[in-house]
Amino acid sequence: MLLQALARCVARILFLVPSVVLGQVTTDTSKTDTTARRLRPVTVTGTRAVGTVGGTSAVVLSPAEVRSSPAPVLDQALREVPFVHVRLNSRGETELSIRGSDARQAAVLLDGVPITIGWDHRTDPSVIPITGSDRLVVVRGVGSLLNGPNTSGGTIEVVHDPLAQPGARLNAGLGVDVNGAVVGTLSAGRQVADVAGGALSIRGGLAYRQRDGVTLPDGALDPTSVNGLRTNTDLRENDGFASIRWSNMMGRSIGLTVSAMNAEKGVPPEEHLSAPRLWRYPYNRRTVAAFSASTGTMATPFGFGSLEVGAGYNAGRLKIESYSARDYQTISAEELGDEHTMTGRALVRHSAGPATIRAGLTLADVQYEETLSPAAPVDYRQKMRSLGMEAESPVGSRTTLAAGFVMDRTATPETGGRQAQEPFGSNGWRAGVTHDLSNAWRLHASASERSRFPALRELYSGALNRFTPNPDLKPERSLGFEGGVTMQRSLGPIPQAGFTVTGFRNRLEDAVVRITLSNPTRFMRVNRDRIESTGVELLAGVVFGGDAERAVTLNGDATLQSISIFDQTANDAERHPENNPEARGRVELGLPLAWRVRGAATVRHTGTQYCLNGETGNEMKLNAATTADLSVERAFPVRGNGLFGWLRTVLSMDNVANTAVYDQCGLPQPGRTLRLMMSIG
Repeated sequence: MLLQALARCVARILFLVPSVVLGQVTTDTSKTDTTARRLRPVTVTGTRAVGTVGGTSAVVLSPAEVRSSPAPVLDQALREVPFVHVRLNSRGETELSIRGSDARQAAVLLDGVPITIGWDHRTDPSVIPITGSDRLVVVRGVGSLLNGPNTSGGTIEVVHDPLAQPGARLNAGLGVDVNGAVVGTLSAGRQVADVAGGALSIRGGLAYRQRDGVTLPDGALDPTSVNGLRTNTDLRENDGFASIRWSNMMGRSIGLTVSAMNAEKGVPPEEHLSAPRLWRYPYNRRTVAAFSASTGTMATPFGFGSLEVGAGYNAGRLKIESYSARDYQTISAEELGDEHTMTGRALVRHSAGPATIRAGLTLADVQYEETLSPAAPVDYRQKMRSLGMEAESPVGSRTTLAAGFVMDRTATPETGGRQAQEPFGSNGWRAGVTHDLSNAWRLHASASERSRFPALRELYSGALNRFTPNPDLKPERSLGFEGGVTMQRSLGPIPQAGFTVTGFRNRLEDAVVRITLSNPTRFMRVNRDRIESTGVELLAGVVFGGDAERAVTLNGDATLQSISIFDQTANDAERHPENNPEARGRVELGLPLAWRVRGAATVRHTGTQYCLNGETGNEMKLNAATTADLSVERAFPVRGNGLFGWLRTVLSMDNVANTAVYDQCGLPQPGRTLRLMMSIG
């Protein structure tokens, strides 16, 4: 019945012109990014831009272009970003990996607040709302040393910009799928006053998400699935944000953004195990507040400079219930977590002749209360600080050099009554160069070395008696190199074409890995491995036809990497990487269809990968898999000059062949799913 209703609905919306629609169709509703300084965009798909930051690769994505949801959470958006590997783990959390890195090596910032500093040094991106955000900026490698500690594997920044849409704007969206899932969002913003020679703007929004489960793909095991839905994959989530910002033409600004969410969700069991985790989150709440202020560029006795300061508050509360059977009726254990992280950041910029010098200080204080019922709560605390300096200077008219040095420190003054860890200190560095061969061609290269400190959870958590704590963990040390070329130009009859090719090599010493203990069976984290990864990232696209409505687009990306893991305690015995395919790629074709409809066909490939069976310790192989997604969309300009300027409707079918693609052993991605999405703004 729902499928028939979807078909009737799309027939009316896609192929009948509403009375409010006039004029030409506009298919690209994204806004040009004019605020991300030092990013030199090369548009190859209409929705993505690539560039370099201090000799390091960067990708920019507008969340408004995501077809899977009108209000995507961070992990949904990142699955559309080239070169970012997104997967679900056995705790029901989403993990991120860039160039073979561990999930704790990639830093996530929300309006400058490093929300991956905390109890676990990673925040589940499936519960990070990006409602109302204007862009995601993904930097692979170490693009800057001034983003705080533990940023050795790339940075992902979510940016809310109150000035991105001047004037009064209202945006709304609704999405449904064939399984009955519903997503709704509403946001608004406007410039409210001229104050002290600047503009005062406000924005706010709400989103709601609900699903009973996700589709079980063909060939995937699940003995307790109901109506074709995977066991325990339901979700109820709502979030909201509000921001206020004042700025003037001189670059002076002050602003505050507050984002909050609450989710209840199930954790799908690992079907390759005889005794998988049977967990649920009755609640998982998070509040993030980010304050920032800038003096803008000012004249000083020594040239020109600026000062930016920021403060962040990141609080989370969660409850995990462990069940004794797959009917999820009898609770066998509970875990409660209460996290509060305060961060402060100051950034100074100043000219030095033609060069620019930047210095940054980041302070973080992590406090966590863990309760493993029926035991009493225990408290943990970690303090971190990072002080760095960078310089960037032009050499001639086409070359720019960048270099920097950073000092990171950490201490754990509260350890829940367990053995304290000695304070650690570590230094890092980076160097980069970019060179413009012409207006169309750019070369870049960079090298960096930095450490990642173990998180409180890695050091001390028992995870409902599944782990043995190890307070003797040492920092990981990462050394990375990259170099690449980017091109954008017109090629004969093709009005726009571009590509980027980036090669990289990373070496991680003292990698923290999980081992299995016996009598009783427990996991424990130890410093054991050396991980070496070498690879190439490819991104290319062409646009045929000058008219945006009738253009044919072809774009794709691929990551090809070789990852070797050496056990430093066993004469460098080599094994396969876990949960990290060495080949991943995507190709998308966009076509103009009848009745001003645009269609898109996307093919995604995930190469062979391996994982370790937690019960036997044996390596398991997951075969390569390829999926295809199809979508049609139509956009209408809305009559008048009111709050709305466009209406967009998208009908999509993900994983058309219902292929089983695994994030890790026993945890397949969703199968065939038909979605309908409408948004207006």
